[in-house]
Amino acid sequence: MIQIAPFRALRYNPEAISFISRVVAPPYDLVDAEQADELRARDPHNAIRLVLGKAPDGGRPERDYQRAATVLASWRREGVLIREPEPAIYLCEQTFSANGQSLVRRGLLSTILLEDLSSGRVLPHEHTREPAKADRLRLMQACCASLSPVFGIFADTDGAIDEILAGLGSGEPLYEFEAPDGIGYRMWRVTDAGQIRRVAGELRDEKFVIADGHHRYETALTYREQHRSAAGPPGSAPEDFLLAFCVSTKDKGLKILPTHRLVKGPGAFPKKRLLAIVTPYFDLRESRIENPAQLRAIAGGWGADEVVIGCYLRGGRFMELRVRDGALATIPLPDGPPEWRSVPVMLLRYGILDPLFGMSPDFFSDPTRLRYEADAEEVYWAVESGRFDAGFLLAPLHPDTLARVTQTGRRMPPKTTFFYPKIPSGLVYYPFENADCLPVLASP
Repeated sequence: MIQIAPFRALRYNPEAISFISRVVAPPYDLVDAEQADELRARDPHNAIRLVLGKAPDGGRPERDYQRAATVLASWRREGVLIREPEPAIYLCEQTFSANGQSLVRRGLLSTILLEDLSSGRVLPHEHTREPAKADRLRLMQACCASLSPVFGIFADTDGAIDEILAGLGSGEPLYEFEAPDGIGYRMWRVTDAGQIRRVAGELRDEKFVIADGHHRYETALTYREQHRSAAGPPGSAPEDFLLAFCVSTKDKGLKILPTHRLVKGPGAFPKKRLLAIVTPYFDLRESRIENPAQLRAIAGGWGADEVVIGCYLRGGRFMELRVRDGALATIPLPDGPPEWRSVPVMLLRYGILDPLFGMSPDFFSDPTRLRYEADAEEVYWAVESGRFDAGFLLAPLHPDTLARVTQTGRRMPPKTTFFYPKIPSGLVYYPFENADCLPVLASP
């Protein structure tokens, strides 16, 4: 069940900020230290000064969180950030290119009522890491705000909600800009009670599948329990709500890109052992790769839900592995739902990498032995440079498959999905504040 709530957002004052494109930032977990410096240099009011970016492996000092809180307070005091005069929800439209296609994706940006993961109405699909949750919790405690939206999808079986959302984009947009990465944005503020009730009514029976933001969602649950009173019903405290971006699986612009794997073993890459492992289950086709663009073209040509895995080795050696007819059910996987067997990353992790390297928890926590990479060209260079022995490339996952897997209640390996484009930080913020700013659940 998705219960949306219009809210009085905190957003950049157009009289103080001329170009919204200069102050938005990618999701924090995609921003390393170097990129964070670039964003801070781009504009003194860039959102990275609040969301901080990816935490270093050893964590970050407490002063960083307090500095973010100080910046947030000063921007409000100086009028850089202003409160919306009335509660609203927002339609956000992103225009982008993928595999040579020009696409548009529309999503709803609002606050939603938090639901415990045990309710079965909010469905995670990946496991979380304690250090990342601790980092986000300390930031939330310092700033008393939801600064970056969680990205979720919903099934929308008949496409009715997608159609409604498309109809909300009329009139003059609140924002219209192109981000530095070339993605175009338009965003509309929706305050009409009838339109909000209609959206709320359609969403009420949907389940919320967390696409991006597992750590932020679980952190918000912890924060809620630490700060709200148990006496009030759900929705009576500001901590009951979280900023979220919701997209229908029927939206033609909803794209899930694969996250490839780079691995480095303790010695020379065991190609003979790899062949012995995959031969009983996969048909293998070897070819030569002449340049990184060719590797990207091959991986980019795989369709959503193709059960195919590529292996790139130094010197241009490439192997394409496709499951043989009738062999899918025989690949050794841990006990789980049958839907797992249609997910290439599950076959790679348990059917290939585990028997090949004996992947212990230490393997997953060591970035010099296992690295996640979304760009196939970067896979090429990481292998050719000798930093990694092999790159394993994956086909994309279809949103409907993700929804089916999450319905089983099981989670998949880390970095199974890479939703593109991401939703940036800085479009709106949601501070946890007093009653006159409390989101109000939209009754259908």
